[in-house]
Amino acid sequence: MSSDNGQNPFQRKVMTRQPGLIGAQWWNEGLSAMSDPVSRRKALQALAVFGGVVAVGGIALAATGEDEYLEMHDALQMQRQQGWNFGATDDTLTFSNQVNVPLKFEELSALATEMAPKQDPLKPFYQATLFQSVSTRGSLLNELRPIFTPEMEAAFNQGQALATLFAEQPEAARATAVLVDLPGPESVAFATALAGVFEPVFTFDNWPHPVGVVPAHLTLAAVTYYQSTLRKLAQSRTLPAPPVFVMDRQRLTAYTDQERQFDNRYMARMPSAEQLRKLGLQHVLYVLPGGSTPLQELDDLNEDFVAWRTAGLDVKLVAASDFRPDPSETATPGRASGQPTATSDGGTSDAGTSVLASADGGTSDAGTRLATTGTSGARHWYYGGSRLGHNSFWIFYPWASTRTSTFTSPGPIRGRSSAGILSTKDLAQTPSNVSGGYAYEPIRRNTMFSAIPRGATGAFRPFPAGFGKVAMRTSSNSRALLGPAFSSRSSWSRSSSYSYSGG
Repeated sequence: MSSDNGQNPFQRKVMTRQPGLIGAQWWNEGLSAMSDPVSRRKALQALAVFGGVVAVGGIALAATGEDEYLEMHDALQMQRQQGWNFGATDDTLTFSNQVNVPLKFEELSALATEMAPKQDPLKPFYQATLFQSVSTRGSLLNELRPIFTPEMEAAFNQGQALATLFAEQPEAARATAVLVDLPGPESVAFATALAGVFEPVFTFDNWPHPVGVVPAHLTLAAVTYYQSTLRKLAQSRTLPAPPVFVMDRQRLTAYTDQERQFDNRYMARMPSAEQLRKLGLQHVLYVLPGGSTPLQELDDLNEDFVAWRTAGLDVKLVAASDFRPDPSETATPGRASGQPTATSDGGTSDAGTSVLASADGGTSDAGTRLATTGTSGARHWYYGGSRLGHNSFWIFYPWASTRTSTFTSPGPIRGRSSAGILSTKDLAQTPSNVSGGYAYEPIRRNTMFSAIPRGATGAFRPFPAGFGKVAMRTSSNSRALLGPAFSSRSSWSRSSSYSYSGG
């Protein structure tokens, strides 16, 4: 075949160096050098043979790993650029204890805004990252399922018991910051129970991933379950309100296999002692699970706590398991534990609601706080598992006034005077089966975060080496990203045109 105008019929239309298209350049250049049908036919035959050799050689090179290397990139940044589930698009998220609560795109897309603190001084400490993962339409929205687990139910009841104590002591509440550091879904439930008195400040700074080492999708699922309840409490909460910082205790989960796991870990960011003081806070109560040995904060909080103590803030711990039902109380008939009745607005039915006293100690309609327990017939929960010893909490944590308390229970004993009198003569009634968190004092210790220069300012701090990173297979020649190391099944090279821009 020849050209009528004498021009070469083989012309390069585009130059590409994308992964998966290696060889396009020399192929076009080889064709453009041909001048007649005979030479072109011979050249094509030679190129076919040569191309086969190159293809085989290329496969061998790839098999030996000599043409690529692993390069570390920020995991969250890669998700933002390539999609929340990049490298594992064939995998799905797993949810247990799903509830049939319809999710609306309009509500989920506004989640990052709706979950933000209403008080301006608290907004700098809010992390919207997790909620931003559903701000656009995509497969995450399609896969997300609200959950309500027995652990969430227990955490809510524990939080509600603590809330009744602080609702009785508004001065102590206003001077206290609560930090809830439980597994994500349980932290959300505990904080929701406190949200009638305290304003939640969420600190979830990662995205879900199908093979993520941190199950952030479960935390997000718990938030969607409580979304309508949190919305109602935000509208009725008396301001100014003290903060409850909500954390996911699984944020530092051990990560060991970069070829099978995605490192979506992150560090908690806390205010400085000066910032807490400006909020009128004098005390910090750190809530952690029961049975922790030793009884101490997670590693990324150690320097914060030491700095707070040095600045004169009173930092104490309490185990969530210190709050239990009173075995002497008889449960009233109700639905089975862990089986809430969902409503169309994402909450639960009135049969599963309890009343929390308002911050000024009253229980008027204007000050009533509704929060969802998920069980209508469960016993009420108390500090130390005893109604009579409930208010002895203030003996161990001496932040309240020393007057006799008029504890307002969310149940049948509402309005009855509490047996807990805040004086040392009542020590005989204090529970002996609680953790020793009240005796805790922050002590500096060596952690993986110790070498990072920092102050507890709430500002961004660099991660330790290899923390929150993803290993990307990178071309030795072009430095183009070929795909994530954790997924050999990835179709990255067939679908991505991402070019290297530094890492």
